[in-house]
Amino acid sequence: MRNGRKVGGDAPTWAVLLALAAPAAALAQEREVPPPMTERAAAAALADGRLTPERDRALALALELGPRAGPELRAAVIGAVAAELRGETNRPKESEAIFTYLEAVAQLRDPQAVPVLVEALPFGAGAANALADLSPGSLPAVLEAVANPGERPHRVGNGLTALRFMLEDGSLSQRQIAPVREVVRDRLTGMQHHSVVSGAIRLALALGDPELRQTVERLAADRTAVEALVSPYLSDGVTRSRSHRQRIDGVQERARALLSGVSFPPHRRPFPHP
Repeated sequence: MRNGRKVGGDAPTWAVLLALAAPAAALAQEREVPPPMTERAAAAALADGRLTPERDRALALALELGPRAGPELRAAVIGAVAAELRGETNRPKESEAIFTYLEAVAQLRDPQAVPVLVEALPFGAGAANALADLSPGSLPAVLEAVANPGERPHRVGNGLTALRFMLEDGSLSQRQIAPVREVVRDRLTGMQHHSVVSGAIRLALALGDPELRQTVERLAADRTAVEALVSPYLSDGVTRSRSHRQRIDGVQERARALLSGVSFPPHRRPFPHP
């Protein structure tokens, strides 16, 4: 007895309420968990350009299956990534969801994905690693991208990284290495974007070609040579003298460091990632 009230007098009432609530809560929980998605349903959701929860579930399934995904789902993933890259969905441009899509297509290790992976090269080393996973079948497409800089220097720079990964893997024959050597020589002549020069320097040293090594040594020692090679223009066509001086410094520092044996990212990381 406490203050005239019986201690624990309400216990039976609470027990009854809990007993009644438990089945209802379990039923609600069952309703919240959707049934497993089939590959066919996932393919349909990815083919639909709308950004829906089903599309997210489909992408999660593709990531889970990776190279075990069937042909229909593989094709849908590749198509969805292409749509994301080309802005064919209403996803905000600043969204980072594209990286999840790129991981999904990379995990497939599907040769049919080579064109979309080349298109994705400006997004970083993930596409470069995925293209190296598909070597030597991906070599012609990567060589074409690297040989035609156009207005996409980051595609070229990361394409050079993909070629380096292929070389490090030992997946290229001597016959296939020959055009790689030629494209690197081209990217270390004329006038190039600084990111292209940085990628070409690292690949040049990986090739072990004496002539290309001499070119890198000249860039490391002669600032005038770097100034003649590195374009003074940024990607948007704007010239900024201070930024240009910093880019010249950066190229020389990287050349010297690589010659001394220092290693920089990006590093080779095959898919699928754990």
